[in-house]
Amino acid sequence: MNKSKVNQYYEQLLKVGMALTAEKDYDKLLELILDEMRKIACADGGTLYILTEGKLHHKIMQNVSMNVHLGGNGEAIQFEPIEMDESNISAYAAIHRKAVNIPDVYNTDLFDFSGPKKFDAATGYETKSMMAVPLINRSDEVIGVVQLINAMEEERYIPFDSEIEKICLALSSQAGVALENMQYVENVRGLFDSFVKVLVTAVEERTPYNANHSRNVAVFVERFARAINRWHEGPYGKTTFDEEHIKKLVMAAWVHDIGKVTVPEKVMNKPTRLSDDYDLVMKQLALVEAKINTRFYKAAYEGEITPSAKKLWDEELVFVKQARALICKANEPSTFIDDDMKQAIDEIYDRHFVAIEETILSDRAYGYLNIKRGTLTSDERNIMENHVVTTEKMLSKMTFPKELAEVPYWAINHHEFLDGSGYSRGLKGDEIPTEVRMLTIIDVYDALTATDRPYKKGMPPERAFNILGKMVEEGKLDGDLLTIFEHTDAWQFKN
Repeated sequence: MNKSKVNQYYEQLLKVGMALTAEKDYDKLLELILDEMRKIACADGGTLYILTEGKLHHKIMQNVSMNVHLGGNGEAIQFEPIEMDESNISAYAAIHRKAVNIPDVYNTDLFDFSGPKKFDAATGYETKSMMAVPLINRSDEVIGVVQLINAMEEERYIPFDSEIEKICLALSSQAGVALENMQYVENVRGLFDSFVKVLVTAVEERTPYNANHSRNVAVFVERFARAINRWHEGPYGKTTFDEEHIKKLVMAAWVHDIGKVTVPEKVMNKPTRLSDDYDLVMKQLALVEAKINTRFYKAAYEGEITPSAKKLWDEELVFVKQARALICKANEPSTFIDDDMKQAIDEIYDRHFVAIEETILSDRAYGYLNIKRGTLTSDERNIMENHVVTTEKMLSKMTFPKELAEVPYWAINHHEFLDGSGYSRGLKGDEIPTEVRMLTIIDVYDALTATDRPYKKGMPPERAFNILGKMVEEGKLDGDLLTIFEHTDAWQFKN
């Protein structure tokens, strides 16, 4: 090979090295390594193996003349891994950490080429020259092998040139370092993901429904992003999310509620307005009822029953019975406390019975029953809403990789509304990015439809979308995004 041609190959090698450094997708990096090495060597085909658990596993396979391209999208290649046996050329290259160049596999007894020969017999292909080059990282560890088949020149198969062998070795070193860097990043990402799952597990141990919620939001947001990618109308018709962006959205979904780990369980899981106080109120009702009866029966025993006393007895027993029914109804989170019901609760709270010191409702129980919607008082709601602040504090203690830098911001702002009425920052309009708007829609949707909440029944999707639609009319949610979410399969996930 002349000097000019060699220089040309080394210039190409430099460009390939820069491309390897720039690639961020692991599967695409593997494909790029084999593709570029095969092109430099003018090889008809090749296989890239990764050394895992003492075996060489097929990751990428290419053959130009047979139009074979496998593994480029990360799909598994259904071939048994190669044992680290020196009779195999690729295993030998890995064991001895050097390139092996065979001009003609049919005229050598250095290695066992029965596999390629059987393949040739079955397909009519002709395996001629073969070269195996180890991939070695900066720690001087073999992490894989590239095996090339059939160097070509003017549509005929020739041996691999010795200069090409050197260039491929140089490229394999760059590839080994690039793979090591990629694997290091993946390991860090894996560790980070695991840590996030640990935090979510901590929340799950205290309240199982919230872990389901985090998982649901993570699934929904991935489906939502992919639905937006397929949507070609309106303001989001040209919006697309690549795989890395989707991974960040999923990460934000997993961590968006980790601050709930500090919310008291009696607030987090408060199933009714009275919650633990319900039994106390029922006992108080029973006590009042018993004293009403005792007062009447004592008077009857002493012969002091008058029509007015009998009437009072009847009226007070009816009042207690009605109070019991009203309290049971008002205690349910699905009951809205309107003005009429509030007046009835006031009457129960203010009612005093003749010659009886006890009343039915304590100040605390009265306050609980006056919660208009849901089960939480304003103080309890403040405690619950403070989980966003706690989430921010927790996430601020974590060093997010550069590529995940936006995750905390998306996570902590999922309760912000476009009209500025959300919490905890009161962001509005353009201050709220698309990713946060998506998470907000999903967070509300899952909260409305969830069937595992202790304080409410899940509602059907159509009713949930009616509520979301009203929130759009109120200026709280992004209507264009809601249209995409509702009219695609993004929400059709069953937990």
